[in-house]
Amino acid sequence: MALFVVVSTGCAAQGETVADAEVADDARGAFTMAEVEAVEEFLADDQRGPATELLATGSGVLALFDDQVVSFGADPVAEAWRHEISEPVRDVSVASTGEAVLLRYGADVGPVAGERVTVLDAERGRVLESYIDRGETAAGEGHLLRSLWVATDPGEVLRARRIADGEVAWEHNLTDTCSGGRADDIEMVDAGTQLLVAYACGEDGTAHVAMLDGSTGEPFWEESWAGDPVPRVHVVHEHTVPGGPDDPVSRMFADEASGETAFLYGSESDGVEVFVPEPWRSAPGVGKYAAQPMEDFEAAPRELVLHSAPRRNMHDHVLLGAVRWLVEEDSVPFTTEDIDESLLIDGEVVQNPRQWTVGAPGYVSALLVEVEEAFS
Repeated sequence: MALFVVVSTGCAAQGETVADAEVADDARGAFTMAEVEAVEEFLADDQRGPATELLATGSGVLALFDDQVVSFGADPVAEAWRHEISEPVRDVSVASTGEAVLLRYGADVGPVAGERVTVLDAERGRVLESYIDRGETAAGEGHLLRSLWVATDPGEVLRARRIADGEVAWEHNLTDTCSGGRADDIEMVDAGTQLLVAYACGEDGTAHVAMLDGSTGEPFWEESWAGDPVPRVHVVHEHTVPGGPDDPVSRMFADEASGETAFLYGSESDGVEVFVPEPWRSAPGVGKYAAQPMEDFEAAPRELVLHSAPRRNMHDHVLLGAVRWLVEEDSVPFTTEDIDESLLIDGEVVQNPRQWTVGAPGYVSALLVEVEEAFS
């Protein structure tokens, strides 16, 4: 077993990383719920006790314990690295690329409050950046954007800090678009260089969504509605586990919310638009069983889904989610037996296109043809 140890030093203890180089080299992202559940089952007998949270990265499954963060390769389940910490984790988030992990945990010194902010390499647990922030800590969930991390601080203000030293890079006050009063029901997701934020202006009864440039905090797209609830915002990354708690597509079908869901794509340079993903775009007959997603923003969506990878990947992700739902619904005249066996894995509908290790676009196209023929 090839182990290496990385120890960080500084004005306060920053933790230690112990890694198995062989496991880390072979580890890959957790692409199915079965793989995540295999890690969960493995940890049931672990002396550290059950993990408080499991997160998917681009290199495996991240497990949080009271005094350490551990990354597991999923096939087979094996510990790739662990990072020791001195206090329970207050917040953890995975970068949109799946390549880095942001940790925040207490670092008080006597009566002086502090928070340790550390960014780890997801593949081997190496400390990329680490510093201590003294004084009031950010209240919201952190979002890692390349050289910055962003959280709501305090409450209505989005504040971006440099991960190198914690210095504030930009601020954006959500109440600037309210006629008065507070901004409430704030939700935020990120797509690497962009932030999608949803919130309510309580005094004027409006719901808002905005897309911000992650490097400057400047909004480049906004929508608002009077008298409607705030849309719930989600993001699909390449490391999102289909069927997992962070997968809005599976939840959309489970909650019969496809007709109230809008899929969003865009950037500051190309503009932002809502689009209809597969299979409805090519097989509109699917809409008889699952309503087509929204085509515009005339009404506020119940769910708003942003994708952090090329648009084709979103179509693939939604197509496979739709096919899994269609074959399991008794009222739908479409079953696994109607799909060519060569498109299945072990007789089951594929969950993630990356399970087809070679020629995934060809498999996806062939599956879409079968759906088109079945629902024409």
